[in-house]
Amino acid sequence: MFDTTRRKPDYALLTVIGILVPIGLVMVYSASFVDAFTTRGSQLYYTWRQLTAAVIGTTGLLVAQRLDYHFWRKYSVHLLGAALLMLLFVLVLPASITEINGARSWIKVGWFSMQPSEIAKLAIIIYFADWLSRRGARLGNVTYGLVPFAVTLGVICGLVMLEGDLGTTIVLVVIAGVVYFAAGANILHIGGAAVLSGGAFWAMVKIAPYRQARIAAWLDPFAHYQGAGYQPAHALYALGSGGLFGEGLGQARQKFQWLPQAHTDAIFAIIGEEFGLLGTLFIIACFLFIAYRGFRIAGRAPDPFAALLAVGLTGWLVFQALINIAVVTTLLPFTGLTLPFISYGGSSLIMSLVAVGILLNISRHTIERPKTEPPDVVRTARPPNPLIEVVPLWWRNRRPRLSSAGGRRSAAGTRNRR
Repeated sequence: MFDTTRRKPDYALLTVIGILVPIGLVMVYSASFVDAFTTRGSQLYYTWRQLTAAVIGTTGLLVAQRLDYHFWRKYSVHLLGAALLMLLFVLVLPASITEINGARSWIKVGWFSMQPSEIAKLAIIIYFADWLSRRGARLGNVTYGLVPFAVTLGVICGLVMLEGDLGTTIVLVVIAGVVYFAAGANILHIGGAAVLSGGAFWAMVKIAPYRQARIAAWLDPFAHYQGAGYQPAHALYALGSGGLFGEGLGQARQKFQWLPQAHTDAIFAIIGEEFGLLGTLFIIACFLFIAYRGFRIAGRAPDPFAALLAVGLTGWLVFQALINIAVVTTLLPFTGLTLPFISYGGSSLIMSLVAVGILLNISRHTIERPKTEPPDVVRTARPPNPLIEVVPLWWRNRRPRLSSAGGRRSAAGTRNRR
């Protein structure tokens, strides 16, 4: 079960995570101490809880990076089943222990609280990485590929939508689509699924008046300042007042009961107000670097399951961050999503760190490409770019390459041992 290889994990990726988590702790305190003091009686209330989650998550990261990634494949169905049960529990338990800010997506018992949808993100990535890597040539068949994939994803997203969590539903659809795309699915199937998903999204917006209000506020937040535009307007005030270098750590004004959820959904705006444009660009650069290292690990993974797992985990962390940043800057309609590693939220932080631990374990098994090629090999294409080399899985000999990647690499390893 535990990995016995002596190869080192990706220390560059680990370093970036080691930078973001402390930044997150500092920013959670800076963005929350006013709200914590006025509503909880202690300015460190949210900070202590986030620190506890960081300790648990770091422990999970260390265990996951020592746990052989094949362990997750063995229990992929069990993990998905557990996630589904927890999502069902949220719907049947009393609202008094499941509802926060109008969304029934929590399980709260005393001081303990958790968000099952965060576990569902990890579960769905592991399950689809396992399931899709076993499809092989059948992945291009609608009956064996697209239909069961869409049904499984639809059940999970349906449960999350019943909780009133549209933001998490969008993230689940995006990361599942990324894994499906990287596995070598038919591009026409992906296009059709995207059209259906877009139609379903628009239907969800039309049947919920508060979501229509968010769309209107997205188009012009200041015209709806007294309603749905209040939060995005003050997020823009925070970003605009930060200028190039910011007001300084702890000097943000919008967190003084002006910007709702300043320490969770809108923490990026507080970063912009206190550290300016340079601070926000630094955070964006960190997530772009995570994308580079994660897709690099996926491109050098030893087998299709590891490659798809790395793609899914990287897509989860990066796309959720990009959606959060786009929401705060009003590039997208406002929805409740945390900024991974930075926003307040114990479940999000713990599961994000566990995801990084799995990525680090896969990095210990990556196959390094030779610096020189044999003289009889004729180079017919540009050298592969590790940032995008996962993408051509469907484009260039998609099904044969994905299904036989493990065999070719195993053979290469046998030759090296000789």
